[in-house]
Amino acid sequence: MTSDVTVVGLGAMGTALARALLAAGREVTVWNRTAEKMQPLVDRGARPASDLSEAIAASPRSVICLMNYSTTNSLFESSQVSNAVVGRNIVQLGTSTPQESEDSQTKFNDWGAGYIDGTIMCWPGNIGTPTSRIAVAGSKSAFADCETDLGILAGDLRYLGSNARAAATFELAFLSRLLGIIFGSIHGALVCEAEGVPVSEFTSILPPGDRAIPLTETIQAGSFDRISKGGASVDVAGEAVTGLYNHAVSVGINSELPALMREWVKRAQAAGYGKQETAAVIKTLRQNN
Repeated sequence: MTSDVTVVGLGAMGTALARALLAAGREVTVWNRTAEKMQPLVDRGARPASDLSEAIAASPRSVICLMNYSTTNSLFESSQVSNAVVGRNIVQLGTSTPQESEDSQTKFNDWGAGYIDGTIMCWPGNIGTPTSRIAVAGSKSAFADCETDLGILAGDLRYLGSNARAAATFELAFLSRLLGIIFGSIHGALVCEAEGVPVSEFTSILPPGDRAIPLTETIQAGSFDRISKGGASVDVAGEAVTGLYNHAVSVGINSELPALMREWVKRAQAAGYGKQETAAVIKTLRQNN
């Protein structure tokens, strides 16, 4: 083994995780399907792996941060990769259903790996700061091994016990609240625009530190191409909304609220705003058509 920890998946969140670990002095191996995404981290001292099995074998523990658990399953289905996890601890941080989390624990345990399932309850810009929050669940011994690295990533690290479904459940509850603030504030800004009231006036009455402040500032400035502090793109928000919707459908509870938010995201994506700040959703709502 040549490094302390491996990070698999270098999207906005995975890159933030790797950067925080490097900044803390950890030896980090990185791997991504698009190799070009590794270079900025290599420039910061990370070690690139040529393939996934090499990446997993490089460290006693790996943090997986991919778009969804289906992607993880497809990447680990080869015997070369699944054999590489034997005797190692795997931390999977992503959006999942509670059932997907339980299934992943079973799969990695069957391959001979310890498994921790987790959810990142903040945006990429918060990673490695006191305001970042990560909740994890799974093997107590695996958590003890990974706790140092997870503590670097999250100022508020919460271990929820051995029930692998717990972190995903915690995330769904938190996402419902957070997404309600985001999409409700977008509608609030829309109301102000319709009545000729500056959105900045709406921003001014929000409590200090409120998530809607940078969101509404983005709307006021029209700076949708720049992700606001602590914010995320329409595509990233869309993944969160879809996860909330899919869970509601799967367990038979009311799905009207996540369905509405999902429809707003789909409109923005269809208009080509997927890579823009989530606030860009407002551009497709300004006319009711």
